[in-house]
Amino acid sequence: MDALTSPVPDDDRLPQRLRAQAFIRQGEATVARRWFRSLTRFLDRVRPAVLRGGGVDPGRVSDHQAFWTDEVDVEIVPTIGGVLRNAAQRVRGRDPVGDPWVADYLNSVGNRLVRLPDEVYALIVAELERGLREGESIPDMAARVQTVLTATGSERWPHRARTVARTETIGAVNAGVFRSAMLDAEDRGDVAPFKVWLATDDRRTRKTHDEADRQRTLLMEPFIVGGAQLLFPGDPTGPAHEVINCRCSLLPIVLGEELDWTDRQRP
Repeated sequence: MDALTSPVPDDDRLPQRLRAQAFIRQGEATVARRWFRSLTRFLDRVRPAVLRGGGVDPGRVSDHQAFWTDEVDVEIVPTIGGVLRNAAQRVRGRDPVGDPWVADYLNSVGNRLVRLPDEVYALIVAELERGLREGESIPDMAARVQTVLTATGSERWPHRARTVARTETIGAVNAGVFRSAMLDAEDRGDVAPFKVWLATDDRRTRKTHDEADRQRTLLMEPFIVGGAQLLFPGDPTGPAHEVINCRCSLLPIVLGEELDWTDRQRP
């Protein structure tokens, strides 16, 4: 019997896997939309200030830091918090409202995301330096900056929205699972809960995450991933090259639990 006619092994966890994938995709789409909408509002305020009077003044970006901080605090972080709480509910059956651990995690999310104005300032300066090197006129350099300060002016900002959404969604989902596992272990009186790192088993997974696949450790001990210490996939305390665009998952287990890997196939 050849590969085309061989029966496919049953995966009794396929419905759960599909629901989990759909949940993550929905979270990514929601976060991307919210981040891009906030970015558009911010750039629409910054653009006329920076390009006022036919010139280019990058320093005016910082005038709108407070506006962006409000967007992060009021729009973006609560959206990411909703993803985390929904993930925790799926595992534990209750919403971790008022949990200090969750509050600290979301505070760290906000601290990362409020830095966007510095990124925009650096992009403007880079465009001006490029224009000067190429001997461009001020109107030409202003046109360069206009593109940077327009959310739909290029693929830069849509791509950035996708990166932010994937990174923050995976981080929030795994943070919710991690926190739920902590609380479940406390409820059970389990003093030595474990966890497993599950890499997405395809060719897009970075080498260090593929090598970390199936790594087991105590729940409160970090995974070692490419030399970095991560409590869970997407852990924001880790280095950017091990966190950004991560697609891995955290699986809480108990001591001695055996896992069946036979249905994990590399396409």
